Amino acid sequence: MLQMGDSAFPVGGFAYSYGLESATKHGFFNDHYALRQYLITYSEQLISFDFAFISSAYNLDLTTSNPTILKEITEGYESMLLNPQVMKANLVIGKNWMKICKQLNQSILLEQLDMVFLEEKIQYVFPVVFACTMQLVNIQLQKALNLFFYMAIRDQISALIRLGIAGPARAHAELHFLLKNFSNRIETYIPIPFHEAYKSAYLMEISQLKHEKVYSKLFQN
Repeated sequence: MLQMGDSAFPVGGFAYSYGLESATKHGFFNDHYALRQYLITYSEQLISFDFAFISSAYNLDLTTSNPTILKEITEGYESMLLNPQVMKANLVIGKNWMKICKQLNQSILLEQLDMVFLEEKIQYVFPVVFACTMQLVNIQLQKALNLFFYMAIRDQISALIRLGIAGPARAHAELHFLLKNFSNRIETYIPIPFHEAYKSAYLMEISQLKHEKVYSKLFQN
């Protein structure tokens, strides 16, 4: 899990700030308080939205389940993403995650899972691929949720530093704050069906869609 959580783990095909760069350019962050509120809001949406899809996919019996259910979960996630570039990056990361997990674990179950995605033409939506692979390599759901949360927040912290919004010390203080304050929420998370997932950060979605109007970009998205 430590290796998978490392920023050098070779799954990224895109570097994107999930709207953070556009939000900065459009003046969403005027002070430290606003930045922290953004990070808290981002974290809350991970739990209310992504966790529902992860837990739904994780709790499938992947050896006997009808692939239709897996396809329904991925299509549900796709339908709730407004930004095509975020979806494109999501699929690249999902496909790369599957590939590297197969290389590391050499499991016939992972090979079979990949064949289901290919044969049934199921999109490699990252949270769904992540959940399925975590189940098949015997990582408990709560640990998998912790890993997913950490990777998502880690990328935001990296974007903060690269964009010059915060220095490394300040940015990692924010990382520490989020991990500390959300750890109990993650540990006590009660899985909900994916069709009960909801988004809570619409301003963040708007900033994503305005990204293409940013004149100079450090990130593709």
